[in-house]
Amino acid sequence: MRSLRFVVLSTVGIIACASFHSSTLAAESKTAASGKTQIVARLDGREITISDLRSEQARLGLSPNDVNAERIALDSIVNRALLTTAARAAKIHRRPEALRRMAMAREQALADIYITTVSQPPEPTLEEVEDFVAQNPSLFRERRIYTFSVLTMPSDAFDQERLTPLFDEANSFAALSKQLKKSNIRFSEAPLAQPSNVFPEAVRSQLAQYGVNDNIVITGEIDTQIMKIDAITPSPIPMREALALARRVVMRQSAQTRAENILASLKKKSTLTYFRATAAPVANGAEGEGR
Repeated sequence: MRSLRFVVLSTVGIIACASFHSSTLAAESKTAASGKTQIVARLDGREITISDLRSEQARLGLSPNDVNAERIALDSIVNRALLTTAARAAKIHRRPEALRRMAMAREQALADIYITTVSQPPEPTLEEVEDFVAQNPSLFRERRIYTFSVLTMPSDAFDQERLTPLFDEANSFAALSKQLKKSNIRFSEAPLAQPSNVFPEAVRSQLAQYGVNDNIVITGEIDTQIMKIDAITPSPIPMREALALARRVVMRQSAQTRAENILASLKKKSTLTYFRATAAPVANGAEGEGR
């Protein structure tokens, strides 16, 4: 029985939330909804436009297909505006730390817009797209739906040598669950279905060799997830859809490569000297070398 192990780095997101209630005239709402105006809300005289919403949706990574995306984006804009106004009233915007962070934010925004603009790749040819489809069968013609049983437990309680024999050769988590209960270790079980294309390429290629009852063990900083494969269902993507998806992927990958090359070129043209060893990159086994 095979068990695939890989580490997922956990991230913690901190979201500041503030409740906001507003009322608008029905006529204005209807006009905005009809697309006759860009204005979707007013906050203390400030007009918030559809363009503002779209930018905020992009910043938050919200899908345009999410029916709540505009509400979430507007709430985020309003919260930020209210907190910014309060911060200015308290003179916080004049503090050195605030000035540094605002300068960094402006610099980052300009850098993001520049690299997005200059890294736009040309439209891929049909041959390039078809080649991508052919070279990535697990994304398209050999795509599968994996149905898992997922057991989640604390990482600091996961003893690989002691616990693995309890589930590795078994067709369920029954023995493992019994042991965890006996040891008073918290855990939960839940089903999960995922298409193969949601996994990174390296994981997809290994999954293709796996069968029912094989396991994936994902170790995070807090929890460890054991995913036992219960079923594998072929789910190929029709060629027309595959070509459209492949085009987007090729464009994204090409843009990323172009961005990396542009940044590498800019670094070569620059003069950078390091004065702190702990901040300098390690090159050829030596730290803190200037260039």
